Amino acid sequence: MITSVSDWFAFLRGSEALMGIPLLAGGLGLMLFGWRLWKVCVVLSFALIGAAVGTKLAGSSPYQVLYAIGCAAVLGALSYRPANYSLAVLGGLIGGGFVINSMATAGLNGPVLWIAGGIALFACSALAFLNRQLVVIGVTSFIGAVLLVSGLAIFVMSFPTFYGTLYSMARGSIVVLPFLLLVPTVMSCFYQVAEVRRANAEL
Repeated sequence: MITSVSDWFAFLRGSEALMGIPLLAGGLGLMLFGWRLWKVCVVLSFALIGAAVGTKLAGSSPYQVLYAIGCAAVLGALSYRPANYSLAVLGGLIGGGFVINSMATAGLNGPVLWIAGGIALFACSALAFLNRQLVVIGVTSFIGAVLLVSGLAIFVMSFPTFYGTLYSMARGSIVVLPFLLLVPTVMSCFYQVAEVRRANAEL
């Protein structure tokens, strides 16, 4: 099961070049039409969260895959009906997770960490509920960029010399990988915002 960034990189390294095609297609689809598919994206996001939770609960159990599939199906199904509220919770989880991770990286822990995370979760959920469309655009742009870059990475890995050059650049600088994700994410955000405005103007 893929439960971490290192697992995802291992999956990409072990994939055939053709696997890059669906990743590229999925990434471009989300980057261009994510705001139209927001309910599907919410369900998929909660399904992925459920799969991660199920994997953690299963531990080293031989039924790890069943746990992951079961939790993914349950959370995905529960998030479908109250999609607007599910989207707000998703925004809260993203914001709260970012705050907790940042504070933990800074060396803070204990009750202060979890109190701050709870406040961030509540505040980000409220903001996400009030700005649902922007949350959808931001989330789908980022996920689409991750899939797009992952698909390109699979093709690049097919050329060892080129891959070796990029790998040395990424390992030697902490800004290369974030830059590769930031550029398509920002471009997608601008494009989707423009498309939303155009669609609203036509109504």
